[in-house]
Amino acid sequence: MSSSFDVVVIGGGVVGLSAALSMHQRGYSVALFDASDGAVVSRVYAINQASIALFTALGIWPLMDKTRVPSYEKIHVWDAASGGAIDFDARMIGRSHLGFILEEASIKDALWVEIRKKDIDAFKKTRMTSVTLAEDGVIISDGTSEWHGKLMIVADGARSAMRDLLNVAVTGWPYHQEALVTTVATEKPHLSTAYQVFHQTGPLAFLPLADGHQCSIVWSAAPTTVKTLMALSDAPFEQALAKAFEEKLGSCQLIGNRSRFPLSMRHAKVYSGRHWLLMGDAAHTIHPLTGLGLNLGLADLTSWLALLDAAKTPVFSTKMLGAYQRERKHAVWTLIALIEGLKAFFANPLPPVTFLRGVLLNACDQLPPLKRFFIKQATGSDIFDKGVVPD
Repeated sequence: MSSSFDVVVIGGGVVGLSAALSMHQRGYSVALFDASDGAVVSRVYAINQASIALFTALGIWPLMDKTRVPSYEKIHVWDAASGGAIDFDARMIGRSHLGFILEEASIKDALWVEIRKKDIDAFKKTRMTSVTLAEDGVIISDGTSEWHGKLMIVADGARSAMRDLLNVAVTGWPYHQEALVTTVATEKPHLSTAYQVFHQTGPLAFLPLADGHQCSIVWSAAPTTVKTLMALSDAPFEQALAKAFEEKLGSCQLIGNRSRFPLSMRHAKVYSGRHWLLMGDAAHTIHPLTGLGLNLGLADLTSWLALLDAAKTPVFSTKMLGAYQRERKHAVWTLIALIEGLKAFFANPLPPVTFLRGVLLNACDQLPPLKRFFIKQATGSDIFDKGVVPD
C-alpha cells in the first residue's frame, strides 16, 4: 500500500468525506484518515440548494433514500415578544422547495458507498500524533506509520487535533447557550414548513421530517434552562415545548431521546498554510439559529473546488491557498456578524426594541423582492440558473 499521495484528508465527517471524493474525481490520489470510533450520530441538518448541488456533483444524491429525505417548501419565522412574523415560500423563486432535511448518518452512508467504489485509501480509527511541513508537502504520522501528501485538507471537527498540531490559533467566544435536540410528533401536520420562533432567551426551531406529523427540534437557551428541561419527565417537557412554540402545531409528543450540546463561536485565525487548508468545523463553528452550520462547511469545499478548477493546473499553489483563505474568511465573518446582530436584536427586552422588531418583521414580510434576496442568500438558489440541480 502506498504511503505517498497527492492529497491526504483528515476527518471522516460529511465535509471530510466529500472533500476526499471531490479530489479523487479530479484525478488526484487520495488518502482519508478518520480518528472517530464510527459511532452513529442522530443529528439532522437543513441542507440548502448549494449543498445539494455539491452532493449531485459527487454522485451521492441519487443514492439517498428519498423516503427519508423530506423537503421543506416554506419557512415561518416569528418573534414571540412582538408577534411580528415573516414567511418564505419556494414559489417566490419559482421552485417547489427551499431545501431538504437530511440525517447526518444517511449522508455519510451515501458518501461511503461512493468512496468504496473509488481508489481511495481509507484509514479508520487512525489518529495522527505529528505533522511535518516539508518542501514538497506534509508528512503525517500516527506514531507507527508515516504518510506523505502534497496537500492536506483538515476537516476533523470543532476540536480538531490536526489544527492543534499545526499550531493554528483559534479565536472565539461562548454563546452562553446550549442546544437541546430531540424528535417530536405533533398534533397538527407541519405541511413541509420549517418553523423558528425567537424568544429573548434563545430561538426554538422545528424542522419537518418525512412523516407529516414529526419534527426535529433545536431549542437554544441558557445552560441552566436546558438543564432544567433535560431533567423534566416527558409530559412536563412536552407541555413546556408546546407552550414555547405557541402551539403552532398543537400538542407535542416526544419520540426521541433528548440530547444537549454547548454552543460557541470558534474561528481559526488562518484557514490555510504551506501545503494545507482547513474546512468545516475545523475552521469555524457558529450558532445554529441560521441553520447553516454544515452548509457553511460544504461551502468551504465548493469554494476550494472552484478555485482549483479555475486554475486548470494540478499544482496546489500558495496563491491558490491564499485565495481560498481570503474568500472563506470574508464569507464566514460576514455570517458571524449577522448572527451576532440577530442574537442581540432578538434578545433585547426593551419595549422600544421589541416594538421595532415587530414592525420590521411585518414590513419585510410585505416586500417580496427583499424576501427573494434573503432566500437566494440562504439557499444558494442561483445554482438553479446554472443548471446544476434540477427542481
